[in-house]
Amino acid sequence: MRITKLTISSYIPAKFMKVKILILLFAALVTAVISCKKSGDVAPIVKVAFINIINATQDTLNIYQSGTRLNNTSNLYPSGSLAGLSVVAGTQNYQFKKAGNPNTLMEVPVTTDSLVTHTLFIAGETPDKVFLTQDVLKNDTVNVVKIRFINASPMASNVDVYIGSNIVYKNLAFKAETAYRNVSSGANVLSIYQAGTTNLLTGGTLTLTSGNYTLYTKGGITGNTFGARILNR
Repeated sequence: MRITKLTISSYIPAKFMKVKILILLFAALVTAVISCKKSGDVAPIVKVAFINIINATQDTLNIYQSGTRLNNTSNLYPSGSLAGLSVVAGTQNYQFKKAGNPNTLMEVPVTTDSLVTHTLFIAGETPDKVFLTQDVLKNDTVNVVKIRFINASPMASNVDVYIGSNIVYKNLAFKAETAYRNVSSGANVLSIYQAGTTNLLTGGTLTLTSGNYTLYTKGGITGNTFGARILNR
């Protein structure tokens, strides 16, 4: 008797082979599309704004934007300021903490524009005493002095401000800001009165050279914390 050896064949009919090829081609196409998409992804553009920060309180503070500390090198002392900080533009949450205290004193949403330089004033320990200004600097003429005034004194009444012989601001409330105006270089007499009265709150002499200046008040009449500061910006 002749015995025939039987083996299992790997033969696949032609029609099934075509289907298999189509499936493989489709899988390769999907893989290519996904690969191209991943390699061609563009990272979202983060817009940057520039901001100055002024501490017009009696507290030593640390400032954070969305959890990231902005004053990395030192605490921000009373009447201290930070200049030209680069921050994420748009609406971001700013947190304020007293130095040495891990608890958040207050959290305030602040909206900055990437096309504008801002100054953030901290004038007290509640969100309503934190405000933002737009700094439209003027550098159109060499050796010209320009100055603006900002009332960052939440506890004082409105004020009248006299700078030199030709700048007078009347009845300015808390958070009021003026435009930059030309003023004579050199010594200029400063007088700040309680609005509509002869009650002199503070005064002195401002010695100014070329550039832009910001004059601001802080504190309140009660407790004799009222004062004025000037920055060359």
